[in-house]
Amino acid sequence: LDYTEILPLDDIEFSMYDGFGAKCANVATMRTFGFPEGVIPNGFGVPFYFYQEFMKYNNFFEEVDEMIANADFQSDRLIRDDMLKDFRKKIKDADMPQWMLDQLDEMHKEFPAGLSIRCRSSTNNEDLPGFNGAGLYDSKTQHPDEGHMSKSIKQVYASLWNLRAFEERDFYRINHYLTSMGVLCHPNYKDEKS
Repeated sequence: LDYTEILPLDDIEFSMYDGFGAKCANVATMRTFGFPEGVIPNGFGVPFYFYQEFMKYNNFFEEVDEMIANADFQSDRLIRDDMLKDFRKKIKDADMPQWMLDQLDEMHKEFPAGLSIRCRSSTNNEDLPGFNGAGLYDSKTQHPDEGHMSKSIKQVYASLWNLRAFEERDFYRINHYLTSMGVLCHPNYKDEKS
C-alpha cells in the first residue's frame, strides 16, 4: 500500500505488481518491449491503496465481518449469493473521499475527450503461481456520457465480491481482507482483435 498515487503506465515497473496488480504491471512492462506505438495501450494504474481506503472510508470491512459471520451466509449458497449481490450494490452506490475523486478526475482528463476508457481489474490474487484467477473479476468500460470515472472504478471494485470470486478465494484460503483491487485504465477499442 506504499503506492498512493495513480501513475501513468510508463512510470510503473514490473516490480510494482505488489501495489498495482500483475495485470497492470505486465501491461506497463510490455510497453518497454519495443512494439510499434499503439500495439500496447497507454494508460494509467490505480493502486491497491485506493481500494483499501475506499473500503475503510465506507466501513465496508465491518460489513464483511458481519456477512461472513452470518450462519446462513456460511451454510446456504443462495443466501450467500443474495448477500454478496446486496453488498456489491452498496459498493457501487457508496461515496468516495474527495481526494480520490479528484485524482480519478485528473486521470480521466489525461485521456482525449470523447474516448471510452476500459477499466480492467488488476488484483493481488490473480495471475499468480498456483492461482491464476482468470475470469473471477469484472472489467468495465467508462463511456463518455457516463459522468465521473468513479462509476466504473466502483463497479470494478464491486466485482471483488461476486460469488465466484468469493468462493474461489475461500477454497484456496485467500484472506478476503488482504485481497485488493487495482485498476488498469486504457483506451477502449471497439474493433480490437484481442
